[in-house]
Amino acid sequence: MKATSVLVAGHPVFLLRVFLAASLLVTGRTNGQAQPGQKIALLIAIGNYPPEGGWQPIHAANDIAVISEALRKRGFPGENILLLQEAAATRVGILQIWNEVLLPQVKPGDVVYFQFSGHGQQVADDNGDELDGLDEAIVPYDSPQRFQPGVYQGKNLLRDDELNNLFTGLRDRLGPTGNLMVVLDACHSGTGTRAIGPARGTDVVMASDDFVQTIGQRPADNFARPKFSASEDRKRAPMVAFFGSAHNQLNWETSDEQGKLIGPLSYALSKILSQATSKTSYRAIFEQVRLEMTATAPKQQPQAEGTLDQEMLGGQLLERSLNYRVVRWNDPGSVVVDAGWVHGLNEGAVLGLYPAETRDPARVTALARGTVIAVQPFEATLQLDSSLRESVARPCWVYILEQNFGDLRIGLSVKLPDSHPVRTALLQKTARYPMIRTDEAPEVFVLAAGKNIQLIGTGEQVLEELGANIPAAEAADKILFRMLAYAQAKYMRKMEAKSTYLNVDFELIPVQIEEIDANTLVEKDTIPLASKRDALGNIHFQGGDWFRIRVHNRGSKAAYFTLLDIQPDNLVNPLIPGEGETPTQFRVGAGKTLDVPDKYFRIGPPAGVEMFKLIATEQPVDLRPIARSQGASTRANTQASALEQIFGQTFFNDDVMTRGGKTANLSAGSVHVHSVTFIIDSQK
Repeated sequence: MKATSVLVAGHPVFLLRVFLAASLLVTGRTNGQAQPGQKIALLIAIGNYPPEGGWQPIHAANDIAVISEALRKRGFPGENILLLQEAAATRVGILQIWNEVLLPQVKPGDVVYFQFSGHGQQVADDNGDELDGLDEAIVPYDSPQRFQPGVYQGKNLLRDDELNNLFTGLRDRLGPTGNLMVVLDACHSGTGTRAIGPARGTDVVMASDDFVQTIGQRPADNFARPKFSASEDRKRAPMVAFFGSAHNQLNWETSDEQGKLIGPLSYALSKILSQATSKTSYRAIFEQVRLEMTATAPKQQPQAEGTLDQEMLGGQLLERSLNYRVVRWNDPGSVVVDAGWVHGLNEGAVLGLYPAETRDPARVTALARGTVIAVQPFEATLQLDSSLRESVARPCWVYILEQNFGDLRIGLSVKLPDSHPVRTALLQKTARYPMIRTDEAPEVFVLAAGKNIQLIGTGEQVLEELGANIPAAEAADKILFRMLAYAQAKYMRKMEAKSTYLNVDFELIPVQIEEIDANTLVEKDTIPLASKRDALGNIHFQGGDWFRIRVHNRGSKAAYFTLLDIQPDNLVNPLIPGEGETPTQFRVGAGKTLDVPDKYFRIGPPAGVEMFKLIATEQPVDLRPIARSQGASTRANTQASALEQIFGQTFFNDDVMTRGGKTANLSAGSVHVHSVTFIIDSQK
């Protein structure tokens, strides 16, 4: 079933009556209400606002395409997924579908998912309830960007106060046994001025010039975001709201595995919705969102509020299967399976086709192996190593045998004049790297900043700035180095793998350290990690803070582990093992916990979001020689493991260059990766 697309426009009353009649026929209901326990979604997407409104085009339709399908596969009936898009999503259209279509379908005990993908804006507070004098609002199709005295002053915006009233009324109708999840893949403020990539929101406040001049005189609201009454109430359904960025950050679109632009929160949620269990809590979901967005939008910090310690969507997600199925048989050598990039599949991954009801593929011989040659969000095409008749292939259960983490492709846009010598030198150098693409959505931009030249990454992160006096060839080399480091860090941030047998994780233990001399550190006390967390659970460190790590092996096999640090400036450093240490020292037994001895880490610049990534393996691994040689060497006299080979490829060595940027595979279950992010605050 496909999601129901709703167009509410023109003569509202007439068209709304037509829609309601059609809705009753489609859903088979005669009372306009959902059956008890039904799952209902309302998805609003606006990507192309009227040109005269001043809003930048964005790719909200891509959000809705993947989210609606993810919801459908997890138990939301297609006819219960209501879509309101583009010109239909005016202020009147949004309120009509809410009040005249959604609410009549809702009954106590239902589960409702609401998402808005579009622009956000701050507007002058009209009731005095905002510390900084600003309301947050979502922007309907018919709300221009700029304040025009006496002409347009924001009347079509949907403020957080008004949204809160809508959500409260819905929670009342759902009752205490219902559940409401709200997702806003938009932003409400920011300082973006370069227009180098699609961002959702604006730093233009919907207010008069006189009011705007007073904003700096008001107290800052460091936690400003749409204000919803999401607190627990025994008479109302619990509610959780997710936001794509903090109030003072623009919400930058990211690229999916096909190079299509999409909202970063929608991208993350589509993956998590597809793989979560029915018992996964909102807090666990938010932690996964944070990790995913650290890879795709490292300058943004997603936000959440509400009752996070409850099962997502009331625990009413359909259980996902641990195996996949054949959905199309193309010919004896090719099949399509019902898994795609939202499930972690990339081109090059290898899957096995097994007889139906195979529950332990390790004990059964596959009927055929297939390599992924094309991947969509929810489907992948496999090229089989042996032909299977359709009658044999169709009932097969499919499992991942070899995991692939994608390629090292990166989109580049050079916004310099054609005659600029740096442009010429850079394009000559990047032409040797097939993974640097100028023909798809860019992730990095080279542009002029006064007399200087800057390399800008996602979220307007300045990756490199060069003066005008640097020779063109040298400038191109520096830009290329930073660009490749950016691509490596993005790849490593996204690398996730799970193993039942090597299920190793770790925690950070803040400590007080006395420095006796340059080589002697004495631990004086431990500090509760909770004291370092903000209201959303983000870990914050200041320069000079110390911590160590505690490793837990929750698997059934002893494991060796290595620790990688991915800095905010995209430099990747192996931390464990360190200098003078051997890989065999870092082993934790099955079911054991290990406080890594005599290993302390001190926080220093640069500020931003940092990621520690612990990788557990059955055999000891040493990534230090690979990092020192920039991917040119591995352990002496020893054949490189698959993990070491992949790490070497992230330095764009000869191996990956001959593969066009495609990386090697890992056997499924052969490694376990656990990641922790923390924020290094800027020094004041």
